[in-house]
Amino acid sequence: MIYKKKESKYWYTKFELSYGDKRKRINISTRQTSKAKAEAFEAGLKQELWRQITDPTPEAHCFSEAVEIYLESRQSNRTVKEKASKLEWWKVKLADPNVQKIDTHLVLSTIAKKQEISIATRNRYLAELKAFLNFCHQELGWIDRVPVIKIQKEPRRAFFKLDNADVIKLLECAPYYLRSVLIFALLTGMRRSNIFSLRWSQIDFCKQCIYIDAKDHKSKDHVIVPLSHKAITMLSQLKEQRSSTYVFVNTNNNPVKDIKDALWKRITKQAQLDGLRFHDLRHNWATRHIEAGTDLLALKELGGWKTLEMVQRYAHPSQEYLAEQAKNIDGPKSSLQESKLIEVSRDKNNS
Repeated sequence: MIYKKKESKYWYTKFELSYGDKRKRINISTRQTSKAKAEAFEAGLKQELWRQITDPTPEAHCFSEAVEIYLESRQSNRTVKEKASKLEWWKVKLADPNVQKIDTHLVLSTIAKKQEISIATRNRYLAELKAFLNFCHQELGWIDRVPVIKIQKEPRRAFFKLDNADVIKLLECAPYYLRSVLIFALLTGMRRSNIFSLRWSQIDFCKQCIYIDAKDHKSKDHVIVPLSHKAITMLSQLKEQRSSTYVFVNTNNNPVKDIKDALWKRITKQAQLDGLRFHDLRHNWATRHIEAGTDLLALKELGGWKTLEMVQRYAHPSQEYLAEQAKNIDGPKSSLQESKLIEVSRDKNNS
């Protein structure tokens, strides 16, 4: 059958074919906006797949052919351009082979040619190829098995904790029009893309929150971001000064779409904060919340995370904070009373 997804303009096809003990399940985009053309695509695909499962002789399919179908089926994915870029690299380096000839040795010997890359970058290229080959195996049935592709464990990146002096230096070194962006990031923990695309129409000053559509949020869910008093105050002041439909604009009143890497490196270097990423501001926001007493469940909702595990990856309480928390065991609510401990200790020593 063919059907449409709410967020897509294309028709999708979903069906299953069986022959003896062989079975193929398909659920991909037809890349067609016309229902008639989508039905024609589905009919052709069914015919091709039926020929495959009834004919024991496998047909050769080149890498580029499979990539084209794979990317068409992933059009609703926000990272489809990144997928295309990585798979283009694999296609060139592998010399567009028959997908059935891709094995572990070929993959490892090929990725070894990509020199001077981090483990993280290497993992991203391997993970994309693995996802693509899984598609060829599970959805297209063009390969019998997926070669073993192991992802290396990445060293955990050190957290860049900003104290108040660091924040002041960062703001002083940033262009004036970016200072409100940085302050807003520290006050809300919102992701980079959602900050720079923020419009006044998304902000409800009465309810003191921001509405982010599912298509614009990483979780693919509709998200409501509550705002602190400081964030609301800052936004109110900006609204009085600006006429653009976007919240964050430059000196020419044009929307600030992003911060270029060269500019960010220059800002952080001048502030003596080499290595600081913009995303670290989100980590700092989460950490400040934890140290201020915000519970994990509330922080999970505030940050738009789906699991508590993600919250723990972003919150990094300082040693000073943990040292203070360690003293809670001495408090009046603790079941360990000092007088009792001393009494027991004396009894043991006397014995």
